[in-house]
Amino acid sequence: MSPQTHTPSNRQASLLEAAQRGVERALSMGADQSEVVCDYDRETRVDLQKDDILNASTSEEATFGVRVFKDGSMGFATVNDSGKIEQACTEALALASASPPDELNGLDDARSVEPVNQGHDPAIAAMEIGQLVKLGSDMLERIKKRDARVVTDSGQVYAVVSERAIATSTGIALSDARSIAGGSFFGMAVAEDEVGSFDHDGHNVLSVAALRGELESAADRFVIKTISALGAQNGESFRGPVILAPEVVSDFLVGNLLSVLKGNAIRTGKSPFANSIGDEIASPALTLIDDGRQPGGVATRAFDREGTPTRTHTILQNGVLQAFLYDTYEARAAGAQPTGHARGSASSPPSIGSSNLVLQPGSQSSARLCCDPERAVVVSRFSGSCNPITGEFSGVVKGGFLMHRGAKTPIKETLIAGNLFEAWKNVSGISEEFRVINGTHTMPSVRVEDVSVTAG
Repeated sequence: MSPQTHTPSNRQASLLEAAQRGVERALSMGADQSEVVCDYDRETRVDLQKDDILNASTSEEATFGVRVFKDGSMGFATVNDSGKIEQACTEALALASASPPDELNGLDDARSVEPVNQGHDPAIAAMEIGQLVKLGSDMLERIKKRDARVVTDSGQVYAVVSERAIATSTGIALSDARSIAGGSFFGMAVAEDEVGSFDHDGHNVLSVAALRGELESAADRFVIKTISALGAQNGESFRGPVILAPEVVSDFLVGNLLSVLKGNAIRTGKSPFANSIGDEIASPALTLIDDGRQPGGVATRAFDREGTPTRTHTILQNGVLQAFLYDTYEARAAGAQPTGHARGSASSPPSIGSSNLVLQPGSQSSARLCCDPERAVVVSRFSGSCNPITGEFSGVVKGGFLMHRGAKTPIKETLIAGNLFEAWKNVSGISEEFRVINGTHTMPSVRVEDVSVTAG
């Protein structure tokens, strides 16, 4: 049986005991294999709207997810009461009996799990609504003092405590806890009869001590972003470089690439990189790591949704594809080992996802990245689509800028288009500065060549 990753709380011990009882009950009812995941979440939250406090609330929820395998078929059911786990076992077995068998179905074996410092700060659990109301009010006041033209259309500040236990018939018995506090701001700048482009910012932290400072920084960035969008002019049409802000690198450049590096995309033929391990698929300047054990990472955990140990996982090394992301099912399909990338909660079966992503910074300053090209567009936000098979993308730059040898002009919505897989190869610069986005994604700015730009 795998060891606990840390000394569990009384609640964690109770959750684990309930999970283990559920596993045994499912087996006694005829399951070949069984898994029970128990989640407890407590959130204290203050919502912001139109430069004011909208409401404040505290919510608690416990979820118990039962997954069973019978004759190669899977069934899954959830309940919100530990006393009803037997009911979930009955429902899960009924669903398994009505589902087709799949030889790839089954649970992971128990593996040794090394403890990891998740930064569980008891002070987050102790935060009261009054503290968060004061913090939210202070942030709204800070934004207005920085520039009265900025309207915080919506936002929130929150403190969340999550505890989890997982037990399986293959010998996994684990529990952990984490506490996250954070906030976000969404809105625009309004000057006379001009309304600037919407923008947002925010951050998550693992300690109360870091919360106010990080939210102040997020509020300041929010002001700069929204004010910078005022006075937007028509841009120019050309084919050439674009500079992607860290948020766009995270959501668009990295997010879309990861979608075709997951095991399910490989298995179903929805990835062009199925046979590309060891191939150079991107610029040698690019190294991408997913670190499930990163110190201080908001997504840091010792084990994933299936109880598989997490690890530091190099995806790209100097542009060369090193690895895919697998859960147990997809690893079995590929004849590989699970990589600790099963994600999700007790309310659904696991899926594949990343944890703490790090795109290694480069050696150029952000100023040089933007100023070196004769002409370029800075993409602050991107709203568009990308074909995961072909890599073709198109969409609208929002809150962007046209750069002319360092001269920066806000531009109205501008269309950009190109090929994502070519964009990875056409990276011509990476900033040495980086942003930690929501505590999970460490991203620099990236300059990409040969992108089609069409002025609105």
